[in-house]
Amino acid sequence: MESVYNSKGEKEMTILSVTTQQNGYKETIQLDEFYKSLMFQSIMDGDHPRNERDTMLVVFRKTIHFNKWSDHISMYWLSKAIGISENTLRETIKRLELKGFLTITKSKGGRTSSAKKFHSFSLSDEFLFMIFDKWYAIKEENGFTPKVIFC
Repeated sequence: MESVYNSKGEKEMTILSVTTQQNGYKETIQLDEFYKSLMFQSIMDGDHPRNERDTMLVVFRKTIHFNKWSDHISMYWLSKAIGISENTLRETIKRLELKGFLTITKSKGGRTSSAKKFHSFSLSDEFLFMIFDKWYAIKEENGFTPKVIFC
């Protein structure tokens, strides 16, 4: 992720970027709003039950939409945002992890219903790169060259 500043030194935006390793070179490709729209479309058009779709949409909104790869979200807040119980949310999250759509790093401290207990949620790398491949192919097909920075 990279921040872009204007001439006054104020932060204008944050750019999501993906770094890949090809032919011995590292390349960083800047992702744009089209990438985000493809991800949103993929979640909406996917064959997911409502709870899974809603969970992915909330995680998408809290992460990629705000130019972050992951975010700390409490189970309590997430269950309220989706409108399901915490037990149903736990089952939904397990299914999404098994299907390879979400990556969750659980907080320490055992099982508690405290609103202060946060897990780190992110869309899985598998899912992100699946969308990236679609994004890149569409860009090339339409004559756009994604901005690439070689390292």
